[in-house]
Amino acid sequence: MFPFSDRFVPVNSYLRIGALATLTLVTFLLALAIFPFAGLQIHFFQIGIFLASFIFGPIVGGAVGALTSSYNALIVINNPWIIGGNFVLGVAAAYLYTKTTPFKAALGAFAIQLPYVVLTDIFLVGMPVQVVGMIALSLFLGNILCATIASSLAPHLRAILAARA
Repeated sequence: MFPFSDRFVPVNSYLRIGALATLTLVTFLLALAIFPFAGLQIHFFQIGIFLASFIFGPIVGGAVGALTSSYNALIVINNPWIIGGNFVLGVAAAYLYTKTTPFKAALGAFAIQLPYVVLTDIFLVGMPVQVVGMIALSLFLGNILCATIASSLAPHLRAILAARA
């Protein structure tokens, strides 16, 4: 059994599978949306990654992160390393969730993801450092908003799904 598996809601019923499928679809749709703010591009799909991580655990959180970012990573931006970064975000958020509050777990997961983003974007994709800095700032602001929303939704959704098998 995976460590901490008893702390997450198992995906073992039609209701939970349906909830996960809906969460994944909404997250994928949010990944397609970009919100401009002060010259930055803010994304909100991390809400779904955090929710999947907090409710269903690291494997599901990582899978939702990888799956929902794959279209943008492979087709739109042509940077497959994004998939790994969002997998790391999901796994780290779930792990940290077992140690602290949802908000701190989400921001801690971003802190774990950030070196991966910087290294892959600069050394493997060849982006200029200034561009990567703007990406990091956009991700930071987006993750603060997403962490706030996900940390308030997660306990309620988790309680509903844990009570119903």
